[in-house]
Amino acid sequence: MTMFTAVLLMTVSAWAGPEALRSGAATGFAASSVLRTDGLPKDGEGPLACYKAARELTNYPPLLCAGAKDAAPAECFRAAKDLTGYPALLCAGASSDAPASCFRAAEAVTRFPALLCAGAASDAPLSCFKAAEKVTRYPALLCAGAVSDAPVSCFKAAEKVTKYPALLCAGAVSDAPVACFNAAKGKTNFPALLCAGAASNAPVSCFDAATAKKADYPALLCAGAKDDSPVDCYAAAAGTTGNPALLCSARGGLQAVTHDRIHSSYTLPYPFPFNSPYPFHFPFPDPSRDPSQPPPGEPTKP
Repeated sequence: MTMFTAVLLMTVSAWAGPEALRSGAATGFAASSVLRTDGLPKDGEGPLACYKAARELTNYPPLLCAGAKDAAPAECFRAAKDLTGYPALLCAGASSDAPASCFRAAEAVTRFPALLCAGAASDAPLSCFKAAEKVTRYPALLCAGAVSDAPVSCFKAAEKVTKYPALLCAGAVSDAPVACFNAAKGKTNFPALLCAGAASNAPVSCFDAATAKKADYPALLCAGAKDDSPVDCYAAAAGTTGNPALLCSARGGLQAVTHDRIHSSYTLPYPFPFNSPYPFHFPFPDPSRDPSQPPPGEPTKP
């Protein structure tokens, strides 16, 4: 497998407290054993409001609520948990339960419907997927949560500036990620991550603010940001979760950025290899096995 567009999809820190991806937990981003039966709280806005609504629904509330405007991702999770082993990924940042509807339709076109429909507002990712198949091996990543076929146009422009055009243009609404990438070069080793799906150069400004505040993982925190608000969110969330950069990232649901613990013998199209220090793992796409562990038949290291 060649080095390429590292994904999306974010997950939880490999060692950050109770939300860390525990050994054996990579069977999917599923619900915890305790599910709420009452209505979800809707007071308040932003990722923290979603986090409070989601923490009894799933083991991965920072992933589910990444960049959320309110508690809608938690509502989506309840609609999606019986559809897929990855409801937290599918509903990350969702504004309704549209990702669940998209998922049902996407199952007919891709092995990665949760990735393609992550945070979708409609079935638009499916149209994008069909167009993207002509330009990339990673159409589900490129069109994740897309609202039009714009990611395909962006991809063609991005091929000239990065080895990770599918990551950079994932869910893009224009070619703005390419301009952002050019502005980000020299500031970070992860310009494709920082500018993924960007609508302007705002992620670069956010990155500068995050760096000044000494925030962990500033490229993740500010990925696709529209302003510097992720930095304020990070400060507010730091005492609530061990994964504040993920929780406050506008593109958190689309940035699983390493496979450093995935055995080289796994020939998976996702997640992509990415030379990155970000401590995240993404158990995808096969929910029946844990790609953070050696393949069957090989001894597990202590």
